[in-house]
Amino acid sequence: MTKPASPSSFAEKRNRQKADKLIQAAQSALASGNAADAKARAQQALSTAPGYGPALMMMAQIHRATGNLNEAAQLLQSACNLPDSKIDYFRELAGVFASAGRYDLVQQILFAAIRKFPTHGQTYSDLGVYLIQSEHITQGITILEKAVGFSPDNWQALNNLGAALLKVGREKEALEYLARAEEIGPDDPERRTSNLLQLGEAKRHMGDLEGAQECFRKVIAQNPKSGRAWHDLADVMKFKPDSPEIKMMNDILNDADIVLQKVDREMIGFALGKAYIDSKDPKQAIHHLDAANALRRQDFAENTPTQKAYDSKIACGRVRAIADYFPAELFKYLPQQDDNGPAHAFIVGMPRCGSTLTEQILGSHQETLATGELRTFPKFKDRLFGTLFPSQPEDHDKIVNSALLAELARSYREEVNAMYPPTPATKLIIDKMLGNFSWVGLILLSVPGAKIIHCRRNPVDTCLSCYSKRFANLQVYTCNQTELGEFYRAYEDLMAHWRAVLPKDRFIEINYEDLVTNIEPEARRLIDFLGLPWDDAMLDFHKTERSVRTASAAQVRQGLYQTSVERWKPYAPYIKPLLKALGIKPD
Repeated sequence: MTKPASPSSFAEKRNRQKADKLIQAAQSALASGNAADAKARAQQALSTAPGYGPALMMMAQIHRATGNLNEAAQLLQSACNLPDSKIDYFRELAGVFASAGRYDLVQQILFAAIRKFPTHGQTYSDLGVYLIQSEHITQGITILEKAVGFSPDNWQALNNLGAALLKVGREKEALEYLARAEEIGPDDPERRTSNLLQLGEAKRHMGDLEGAQECFRKVIAQNPKSGRAWHDLADVMKFKPDSPEIKMMNDILNDADIVLQKVDREMIGFALGKAYIDSKDPKQAIHHLDAANALRRQDFAENTPTQKAYDSKIACGRVRAIADYFPAELFKYLPQQDDNGPAHAFIVGMPRCGSTLTEQILGSHQETLATGELRTFPKFKDRLFGTLFPSQPEDHDKIVNSALLAELARSYREEVNAMYPPTPATKLIIDKMLGNFSWVGLILLSVPGAKIIHCRRNPVDTCLSCYSKRFANLQVYTCNQTELGEFYRAYEDLMAHWRAVLPKDRFIEINYEDLVTNIEPEARRLIDFLGLPWDDAMLDFHKTERSVRTASAAQVRQGLYQTSVERWKPYAPYIKPLLKALGIKPD
């Protein structure tokens, strides 16, 4: 513990007053870009008042501005240990560690800060954001709730909590905090835009498409170059050939005097692709989608210090190789459902395969809890089995390690239950992370009584729909027609393996085309597989009040429609690379 500050002597007060003037001069020099002069003034301040917190802070800020993070951290640690330390020293130190990518240390510093300053709302807000970024979702939300409790009019705290609640599907609560943040209306236009976009997203998830449109149009009125606003507006409206928005977006993209960030050009391109799909102009739709996807694909074209370039051959090979680690004999004796709460079902497949419709139908049942797309299982798979699992000879032993499997199941269920507490009526929790198709075998071996629902759709319709979407969680393989077709075939090969080796009482397949053509028999087949009683609410799924957080949020509110069946045919002349990769002739 730090000692209480002792009263300052007259000399100390005089020296600190002199140091304050030098610090002000250092701040002015640093603001004008003269780091050398700033450093000299700050050094004078430290010589005049050794160990003086504001002088340590000033020198640390100079070191941070010039890239000397280690020196900055040492000075700030000294400042934080002073008897009269201030919250600003802790927050600056956290910023230094964040600049260095040491988010574990950021969290430690901020926890120490709130122990010393237990009612400082902004620090709680910062800590909550870092916890959520590191996948400590439940703890992060709890901290953010405290931030708002201590600072109910703090715009940043309100916005951070709203965004966090939106992330886990608690849209009704998110709307409350985001609406309060909108009322406060920060002076910073970028902050207001960010809040409006999140508010629109929450309304979209809740099925209020008109309210969502209003939010996105407000952003466009303030900033016509906002790619995110155009992209999200396109998702909640239906375009006609003469819609004025089409001309507006084209003008923005084609005006040489308008400087667009790459991401804005990319997102407006996806929005225009959607507009031309709605307008039934396949040629223009694919033209804009080709350009937008090519821009996005550039981010993974070369190796960088933080990521490897995407290689379709390697990616597809890894998908196919999973089958080699999960032979049929592993699935003869699977763990059975225990009495530790609801059972678990996992919806898997390719994006845009009809999974949101399936989830909405099941989520309308009074005994189910649909959670959307959870990162939980792959996160704990990575932590316990490794990010490259399965790829090494020793991975065969991990798969049959009962302690590892039990820990994976325990970690998964505890986090899901914390994020989505089941009610006494809940008999089944549904996880719709589609990428879990890779981990179907591991899921069944670890989670007691787990069942797999594989959603399928016409391959070309699936891939074309993937190609038309800019996914929030980037699927690199969707950004190139050929690579998309190659990945789809690798996925098909792995699913053929699961189909061959898994017990029929743990694995079922639902075809999108069958579901939209004849919903009741398919829904009954599905509910029988899950061991639940029939519920008529499943046939009125579009009336169910629950959030939908996927790219299909707008469509699933419309009820059943068959216009997406074999929608690819008019596009055939413009998607030849995709068709070739899928092994399909255009005719």
